[in-house]
Amino acid sequence: MATLDGEGLGLHKPQDMMMSPWAVSVQRYNNESGEDDDDLPLTTFDIDYQNLSLLLQEAATLYHPQCAKPKLYPTIVQPYTPVPVTTPVVPVLPSVAGVVMTKDPSYSEGNRSGNMGPTHTTDYRVGEYDTPAVPLRRRMEHNILPLSAVSMAGHQKSTTEALWTGITPAVLVGIEPRLLGKDGFTVRTLSFEVPLDHDTCSQKELLKLHAELVDSYSTTPDALSSSPISPQKPFILYLCGGPGDGNPSDRVPELNKFCIERGYQVLYVHYRGTGQSPLFFDSTAEAKVLNMSDQDKANYLAKFRQDNIVRDLEAIRLCLNKELSLATKEKEIKWTLIGQSFGGWVATTYLSFLPSSLEAVYISAGMPPLGKTAREVYEKTYAHIVKRNEDYFHEYFPEDQEHVRTIVGHLRDEAPLQKGVAGMDGQPPFRGYELYGDKGERRGCYLTYQTFMTLGRTFGSAPVVSRDEEEEEEEKQSLSLSLASSVGALTIKPSSKIPPAYQRLHNLITHLITDLNSSSSRSQGRISPATLSLYTSLESFALHRRPLYALLHEAIYCSATCPQTSQPSNWAATQVALSHPSGAFDWLSSSSCSLASTSQSTSQSTTAGKKVYYFTGETVHPTPTLSHLGGSALTPFLRAAELLAKKSDWTALYDLASLKENTRERVRVRAVAYKEDMYVDLELSKQAAGKIGGCELVVCPFREWGHGSLKEVGKTGVVLGWLFDGV
Repeated sequence: MATLDGEGLGLHKPQDMMMSPWAVSVQRYNNESGEDDDDLPLTTFDIDYQNLSLLLQEAATLYHPQCAKPKLYPTIVQPYTPVPVTTPVVPVLPSVAGVVMTKDPSYSEGNRSGNMGPTHTTDYRVGEYDTPAVPLRRRMEHNILPLSAVSMAGHQKSTTEALWTGITPAVLVGIEPRLLGKDGFTVRTLSFEVPLDHDTCSQKELLKLHAELVDSYSTTPDALSSSPISPQKPFILYLCGGPGDGNPSDRVPELNKFCIERGYQVLYVHYRGTGQSPLFFDSTAEAKVLNMSDQDKANYLAKFRQDNIVRDLEAIRLCLNKELSLATKEKEIKWTLIGQSFGGWVATTYLSFLPSSLEAVYISAGMPPLGKTAREVYEKTYAHIVKRNEDYFHEYFPEDQEHVRTIVGHLRDEAPLQKGVAGMDGQPPFRGYELYGDKGERRGCYLTYQTFMTLGRTFGSAPVVSRDEEEEEEEKQSLSLSLASSVGALTIKPSSKIPPAYQRLHNLITHLITDLNSSSSRSQGRISPATLSLYTSLESFALHRRPLYALLHEAIYCSATCPQTSQPSNWAATQVALSHPSGAFDWLSSSSCSLASTSQSTSQSTTAGKKVYYFTGETVHPTPTLSHLGGSALTPFLRAAELLAKKSDWTALYDLASLKENTRERVRVRAVAYKEDMYVDLELSKQAAGKIGGCELVVCPFREWGHGSLKEVGKTGVVLGWLFDGV
């Protein structure tokens, strides 16, 4: 692997690639020397490449933003785009609220109409926590190829361009009169039909899409008139998290109010196969899919990722253009996207391939890890998960580690014996408690020791306990300030309360221990229906009603965008968990069948000779955990899920060259990231922002704010203000 040590720059290739070397020259600027550009020394190093196209793709994805250590105020991370280095060194310019920005010499408020746009050639900020960027230098000398000789995007576009042409308008099959929602918003429901496969729509296989349009706020009956959809109001398209979640219009009333007051109408589309957009067109289509081979089922499910979600949304846009008689380019609808979590993945795919359909892209806690494999993502994720477990067991409830050992032992060794998963031949018996729905219906879901240990998914709403006294004191001072410039009159004060996510889990553990200790003999102890109901309310995966969340959770990271991300996911989250040096996730191993079998644990994973258990987070693991969580909704697709985990011929989800070419004049892009986001890592978000031209990344200053802040009362307006207006 060839790297430049200490420079924050690396070209990564497998060790076994021994092909013709291509020399790349790298030059470092010295802002204080005053030396001429051509007189500065060059460092040349050789790298082995498989072929020229890989070189060009690597060059397109090489750089990531070099960002200062986040301060305790909203920080705009201004990425740069590697271009021929002809621009002069530009000094650091301080701006309002302590935000550090690098001035773009080709961009100013006076030339917004120009075609050049911001270049962000490099980031010249240098400080204690900064690594200076190294701009790419190009020259023609022997075997040194100028990168401009061939289009970097050529290889990728040749394989993806055909997939994004010829999208046909969706069919509007139903539109209901406006209804007055419970929060005073007028909502109308729209129903569309789109092809299952936009590339082969002649097959006539269709899907139904459900959408809700919020267009006004009123408490009077006049608002319920049968007025048509307004062609004058611009559209905001809200993209929810997931994958697999529905997208109801009443989930975030404060967002609706914010957008309507700014003159927008807000469209909520339930992605294909989620919410009120069913996984199958009708019962006939359902029977057809369920009778497919496992490979055909896997192929069917692969059509429900963000690339086809974007095609659906584009088909709806084209349909509305037609229905509202917006025939010319000057009058056509252009979406303003607001993407939350996975919605940011969808928004970035849209920006990659269909930027002309967009006015602006705003993302909260949803910068996709561009160029990163599923394993690389989960390595970051598990670092956050471990922090949350350490907080829970060391800072709040140290006694619960012993209780968890007791509960796991009972569920694994003493719980009622179940015959196996219904509908899955060859599955061995297991121990656990069957769970029932609100009306007593059987769902095929169970409380087992492994499903119990997945309850850490809700830890993401809890702030991380600071272990840096200086940083903690600085944050307390910052949080007590009134941020008049960015947050209006809002005053945030630190809280010493136990985070609700931890308190709820502790309450469940207390009920479980009480049940197990209620009999004279532990072997006779049983978990009560009331406690099982409490577990069901706390178990947040809800895979019985959103199976795509499990089936596609790792597939959303697999993409033909670049060679490394085209690899199979291979249940990356499980691999990372089992390789953690603490050994606290060994319960995921199929060999962890009894307490006795874990007595050989390493000293790192034991406390006073006893096994340590950590909860997992927002990660999905294979059968049996998957089957016990999802029940009958997942059972028909469990073998297809195994095939998806091994799949390597994924389509491209992003076009890195197109993203890099974006400018503020083309599509405005701004994102908000959170310091201790357990689900979307901050550093990966920074790197992704650096791969999108003109993107601004606002780092939330409040440690207690996290992944779902956009949807939380009292925070929605602040986050939207950062997104729409900047800092």
